[in-house]
Amino acid sequence: MLKNTFFLNTNKIAKRFSITYILVGLTGIFFLDKIINLILENNTISTNSILTFNILFIISTGIIIYLTINHMQKVIRNVEKAYNDLKQKEKDRLAPYEFSLDHSVDAIHWFTLDGKFIYVNEATCKMSGYTKEEFEHMYLEDVDPNFTRETSPNCMQDIKNTPNWRLESTHRRKDGSSYPVEVSGHAFTYNDKEYICAFARDMTQRIKNRNKITTINKELENSLKEKEILLKEIHHRVKNNMEIISSLLNMQAYKSDDKKFKDAMKESRSKIHSMALVHEFLYLGENLAFINVNEYIERLLEDIKELYISQNTHIQIDLNLDVMEFSINRCIQVGMLLHELCVNALKYAFKENRENLLCVHMRLIEDKIHIKIRDNGEGLKDIKELEKSESIGMQLVHSIVDFQLHGTIEFKNNNGLECNIIFPKKEIK
Repeated sequence: MLKNTFFLNTNKIAKRFSITYILVGLTGIFFLDKIINLILENNTISTNSILTFNILFIISTGIIIYLTINHMQKVIRNVEKAYNDLKQKEKDRLAPYEFSLDHSVDAIHWFTLDGKFIYVNEATCKMSGYTKEEFEHMYLEDVDPNFTRETSPNCMQDIKNTPNWRLESTHRRKDGSSYPVEVSGHAFTYNDKEYICAFARDMTQRIKNRNKITTINKELENSLKEKEILLKEIHHRVKNNMEIISSLLNMQAYKSDDKKFKDAMKESRSKIHSMALVHEFLYLGENLAFINVNEYIERLLEDIKELYISQNTHIQIDLNLDVMEFSINRCIQVGMLLHELCVNALKYAFKENRENLLCVHMRLIEDKIHIKIRDNGEGLKDIKELEKSESIGMQLVHSIVDFQLHGTIEFKNNNGLECNIIFPKKEIK
């Protein structure tokens, strides 16, 4: 190994040859000189001695040439062996990379900056139908009809100047057929020359899957729209049916002279209307799962006020609500609560020819919803009477709070009657 290194030092090969030649030559001349001196000492110069000198000169020169050439041949063999070893090592080192390139699913192209192919892998040949030898004489426009000899260099410059360059294009096979590709590329420098490396992926299957997914999405979207229309129609019909029931109750009350019966029918109509109002909001709204509770409560209070308050009764409503959306179920429960408590205030707390105030506040505090309903009436002397009340309205209020909202309810006098309801935040968007 050290010997090969010694002789293969390219900076010293000429010097090694020269020194070797001089040493061999000087050695030969030294021995030749000794031989000639011996001859001259024992013989006089004659024709035979000159012939002998010439023969010795030729023999010594031949020996010097032989030794020099033999040394040069050894050096050349060592150089050739070292070159072959280096070439094999380089081939072994590049073998995994060549294997990876040739067995890549994506087509890999190397271009010069004018768009000429200088390398393609096996995937490129399989996709296009051309051989590697054919690609040696081809340009970008030969496989991509979107480019010409004039525009190909512009594309190479774009790849060179654009990080993460990508393009969707169409490539043409040798048989004339086309297939969609997604191309990415970047520039690199090799031996002080700039090249472009591009990766092309066949998008035929991806586009088929994309189109299939698009078709399925359109079908699902159409189906969803049909179901939304159907649900809206159902809510509309439910609302209309409730209005019919309310009208029937009104007709029954109109035929009766019993005031208690008429008041009962009026309250029943009002309860039905509060539930029908939910279906009306669902029918008119864009969301079939949740209702803007703020708009619902505003509309509910206006309808209750119109039904129960006479023209001589002046009432101011203090409405303070956090913006929330309730599910259908939760909205009906809260609507029924507000209906009962507000109707009680309108019926018993407010009087004509005075300033009446109804406060309805609803807040979202952490994970609880707080509802406060307060009037400015005279209040109650015995608050506990409300808990013992056997009226249908109060029984309904306690039933909704306890068993449906799983909350708590509290009544107290606060410049009028105040009711506070707290329940967990559920079924709220």
